[in-house]
Amino acid sequence: MIFIIVFSSQVSTNNYVLYATSGLVFWFFFANVTNQSIASIISSTGIIKSINVPVIYFPLSETISELFNLVLTLVVFFIAMKWFGIVYSFKLFLIIPCALLFAIFSFGLTLILCSLNVFFRDVGILWTTVQPALFYLTPIAYPKEMITKHYPLVVKLNPIYYFIDMERMIVHENIFPPVLLWAECMAIAGVMFVLGYLVFNKLKQQFISAI
Repeated sequence: MIFIIVFSSQVSTNNYVLYATSGLVFWFFFANVTNQSIASIISSTGIIKSINVPVIYFPLSETISELFNLVLTLVVFFIAMKWFGIVYSFKLFLIIPCALLFAIFSFGLTLILCSLNVFFRDVGILWTTVQPALFYLTPIAYPKEMITKHYPLVVKLNPIYYFIDMERMIVHENIFPPVLLWAECMAIAGVMFVLGYLVFNKLKQQFISAI
């Protein structure tokens, strides 16, 4: 309701509810993945010390669980948005690879956060502080032009924006995202996953002594 009052007049569309909620669905997925996974290793200390199980399974299970929740949310979302002008077409199936790319990106970031949280327990607190700022720096409830007009780098350097933008093209605009945008999202997801895995793999040998 607050978003509708504050930002609806800034968005050049009659379907502001569809515009905003299409971004919020992906944002909540990202927030839930990182928030649930950041303490996944610490909270599984007993299992890690007593059973020889790959530690990466713990943040991975949280990510897969939230991805399943995202699928259920999207089903309800697509049904509910019928009353807000969503166009049903085969293009909506593009949300599947889009969501998978975003999940890979989120998982890569999660690996870094949960690894650092083992050694620095304030990482979780710091992340909950940074997250709201990141939300408002991402054009979710307002058009990207509000930032790009004066601070274009804020958007271009925000990796989450690219996934939100692609999802919004599919759901809100009912168009096929440009090939360049697909390439950018694949590159961002790939780089974050590799970086996260390298950090996790380098630190995991010290997890037992740290927890």
